[in-house]
Amino acid sequence: MPEYDIHFQPVEASAVRGYKTFTFGFKAALKVDGPQALVNRWVKTFMTPKGSDPLDSTIGTTFAEMIGANITQITDELKDVAMLAVIDANEQVKNQDVEGLFPDNERLLSATLYDFVQSVDGIELWVEIKTVSGAVLPVRLIDLANR
Repeated sequence: MPEYDIHFQPVEASAVRGYKTFTFGFKAALKVDGPQALVNRWVKTFMTPKGSDPLDSTIGTTFAEMIGANITQITDELKDVAMLAVIDANEQVKNQDVEGLFPDNERLLSATLYDFVQSVDGIELWVEIKTVSGAVLPVRLIDLANR
């Protein structure tokens, strides 16, 4: 039996209440395949706090620990944390690709941090994900704002 996962779908800012990162306000289930399925697996891996899965403490990255943190000063160290988390997520997703039966348009060729925008208000993080089949997907991961 195939394993299905949650589809990460952007929502309008007005639909987000409180400090929720994800919302489940959709009326029908969505089957996700192709490059979007890869993006979903990669983002899920990247955004999962390392050590939070009770069945496997190696799943996830350290980047997720910054969500909700009191970031008062943006430094090059923050960019380094993001770059290392991208590398960690890549390794985990490529291991998933080996263990699963994914078509080429759902397998990871590479994911790279291609834009890290710093401002006085915080950071904006962009990753470029490439599938084995050749699709290139720019993904705006997160906007961490100074509060």
